[in-house]
Amino acid sequence: MTEQNRQFSVYIDIDEWRNILQWMHTSLGRAEARADGHFLLEIDGPQRTWVTTDGEQMTVLQLEGPAPRCNFECGEPLEVLVNSRFFRSKSPEDVTLTVTEIEGRRTQSLKGDGFEMVLPEHPGVFPKWKEPLASLEGTKVEIESHLLLEACEAALVIPWGVENGGGVVAWISVQDGRLVIDTPWIEYPHSTVFLDLNAGVENTGRILVSPARLKNLLLAVDSARIILTLPNDPLGLIGVAYDNYQALLLPVDRWGEERAQLEKLLCEFLEIESIDPDGDGDYEITTPEGNPLWVRLHTNVQPISAQVFSVLATDVPCTMELLTELNSINSNAAYVKAIWVEGAIMAEADIVAESLDMSELANAVTVVQEMADRYRAVLSVFFSGQG
Repeated sequence: MTEQNRQFSVYIDIDEWRNILQWMHTSLGRAEARADGHFLLEIDGPQRTWVTTDGEQMTVLQLEGPAPRCNFECGEPLEVLVNSRFFRSKSPEDVTLTVTEIEGRRTQSLKGDGFEMVLPEHPGVFPKWKEPLASLEGTKVEIESHLLLEACEAALVIPWGVENGGGVVAWISVQDGRLVIDTPWIEYPHSTVFLDLNAGVENTGRILVSPARLKNLLLAVDSARIILTLPNDPLGLIGVAYDNYQALLLPVDRWGEERAQLEKLLCEFLEIESIDPDGDGDYEITTPEGNPLWVRLHTNVQPISAQVFSVLATDVPCTMELLTELNSINSNAAYVKAIWVEGAIMAEADIVAESLDMSELANAVTVVQEMADRYRAVLSVFFSGQG
């Protein structure tokens, strides 16, 4: 075999196939044309990990099995995107998955007792999964899985007379030694379910969750008890785990529609295909002069706003001379203000996010850019480090 013609085989027994059918499809993306519409299988000697994700939830199953048979030196872990059609084609049995790579293109063969099925491997890159799994942190709650499943089902009951086309959401938290799932309804009483927990579990903040998605993860659980992880951050990951099974669920973003609209407008304004927030949730833009500015969805005010801002100077004490200068700048500026905040001078513009359109966003970005490019250097020279 040449370097361009590599092959390895993985034995999958009937129990592993049944595991895949039991729960892997709960998080499988529903578009085979995308990489996340396939199973990721990582093989490291006898250790193997199956992963699926649809962008809103992820399931991970860690198993052991025979090491792969390779026609090359396979010291590093192997990864393969396995097509779900293999496991939807027939009843489970012992099979061998063989991956053949010729000139950078992979073909997969699933061979069992008297049959063989061949498919090309998807060439895409599977979403990152190790980092989210490692980042899971928060309050761990041990709870009976069937009780949590029933609580999710109760949270999903819609009051008579309510039309709900957007899906049910609920708040989940620990309060006074009980797990609380609270489903709010406008002009109707809340549905609140309480589940008793073991003593010593601390109270947590409320996390907005989709009971339907949480129920979906629980339906595949065959353990009497699971560990539920409630994050400290309202937008942190929710965890469900038992034995060698782990699942992650993204909480519901309360301002998801506004955030999506802001990202859409930023992409149109910058003429790019996509934009991602940084670790603080802000979207960074660079001015023509090379000065950074950020756009933030500010959800701690009502109504929520899209805030465009740039740092003009740091390590600045608040003096009468500074305030006089800022008043002078602001008297000649429209739609944007220069302000002092906790030792920094900021250029800032706020727009109501719920009715945000392109003209408002473009104007806010433009006026903040202009103020940053005009005043950043001079304010830094005259006021930074003067304390």
